[in-house]
Amino acid sequence: PDMLEVGVDGLNDAETRSHFGAWCIVSSPLTLSHDVNDDSVSDAVWPVISNKEAIAVNQAWAGHSGSPFKESGRWIALKKKDWNGRWVDVWVPSWQFFYKPLPGGKVAVLLMNHAGWDEDFTLYTHDVPGIECHPCRVRDVWARSDRDDVEGELKTRVTSHDSAFFVLSPAREAQPRTLLA
Repeated sequence: PDMLEVGVDGLNDAETRSHFGAWCIVSSPLTLSHDVNDDSVSDAVWPVISNKEAIAVNQAWAGHSGSPFKESGRWIALKKKDWNGRWVDVWVPSWQFFYKPLPGGKVAVLLMNHAGWDEDFTLYTHDVPGIECHPCRVRDVWARSDRDDVEGELKTRVTSHDSAFFVLSPAREAQPRTLLA
């Protein structure tokens, strides 16, 4: 990755979230490139760039910086301006799943929908490298909330150009508290 595009013209809210999530899951430097003196831009991107859970994933280290582990076999063309200002096609899978191991047996996953349509995803936990939880506790990074524990699969709908960002961890039953605990 070369430049974090959050807050730069051309990205909608979903694309902003996805772009920031991609930078976080692959441990890229989170150097902002938008005009920080423009309050309207800063206000628009603040909920994304100030997400402490996403930043924690970016900053965590457990032996691997994060990478894709599964992708669609269907490729689509996205438009991008080249250095001369001309629009060119960039071919990408219609969706990609990324993972990053985290300390404590946790694993972050980012499900990216590059397509121009909404997509229903099923993430099979056995496909995620390093997952050892059965069942798994699910933390939704974007919503900053817990979801129901999953046993084997996590289903979610991701809108066009958006992403779902989760942290999976071992689901442990609450232990009774004692005076020694």
